[in-house]
Amino acid sequence: MHKNFLNFILIFSISFVVNAENISVMSINAQNLFDTIDDPGKDDKAFLPIELKQSDEHRNSCNSITVKRWRMECFFQDWNEETKNAKLQNLVEVIISYDKNGADVIGLQEIENTNILEQLFNLLQPYGYIDFHLLESTDKRGVDTAFITKYKISNPKLHYVNFSPNFETIDTRPIFEIEININKKILKFYNVHFPSNFHPAQMRIESFQKLKELIASHSEPSVALGDFNLTKKDDKKFDVYKNQEDYWYVAHREGCGSCLGTYYYSRGKSWDYLDTIMVSRNRGVEFMEGSINVFKIDFNTYLDTGKPHWFNPETKTGVSDHFPFVAEITLN
Repeated sequence: MHKNFLNFILIFSISFVVNAENISVMSINAQNLFDTIDDPGKDDKAFLPIELKQSDEHRNSCNSITVKRWRMECFFQDWNEETKNAKLQNLVEVIISYDKNGADVIGLQEIENTNILEQLFNLLQPYGYIDFHLLESTDKRGVDTAFITKYKISNPKLHYVNFSPNFETIDTRPIFEIEININKKILKFYNVHFPSNFHPAQMRIESFQKLKELIASHSEPSVALGDFNLTKKDDKKFDVYKNQEDYWYVAHREGCGSCLGTYYYSRGKSWDYLDTIMVSRNRGVEFMEGSINVFKIDFNTYLDTGKPHWFNPETKTGVSDHFPFVAEITLN
């Protein structure tokens, strides 16, 4: 009887391992991935070829921008086909440098539209990617969240956050949900780009609450990733991630102990995990040990400072002001 019991345990363990699926995941804020076409419904005036910036209407629009750097980009940045293509190629270089052919699921933020997403997808197809998706939101800036994956995407939908009435919501993004089917197992993904730190912390707290409501509404294994825009200071003050622990494991609280963060604030001279990945608790999905990391290579890093190398339209170097965040997960 004892021998039979041991045989049963062995068979069960082997079956468990065989049925487990390992999936690599990357979250990357692409920092203003725009095409070169003027979209009247979006605030893309800084990301146009210089020949489209000569009208009085355009100059007057630029003069209304209060932040000097953004105003100068609006006036003088030549976002032409060569510049746009360099930005795309640099993104591809970083993406495929992870695990030789890129993560299985990529969640992107700051993507203007399906047109530019498809151009990125076309460059990534040789590395095993088979699907992509973006749903246009009402974000005033015109930067949305998107997915590119090595699995077929199904049931895409947007979830808007119903902020308190005293908050202005013209430039906030909804939570983008998709499903992928992995050997008949459904895995939900939520891609977020929560309100920036120009907005009150309460807006990010309410965004986290919406995410909690979504995960609480079903029992499927789930992954949330993206630019949460939550600083260490606000997290400590409001216990934001701690308040998520009923439903989520948070990657940078589970691993990456020697990592500094994904974003560097020059003014405060401090690092933060604005970007992270979370997996649902007690639903058959977990982080693989040792897989959680901030993805830094020479190509996307200022080698003298170790900070993210922003894309420079003049030199065509750099990628983004955020480092990608990566992890491998096991779906049982």
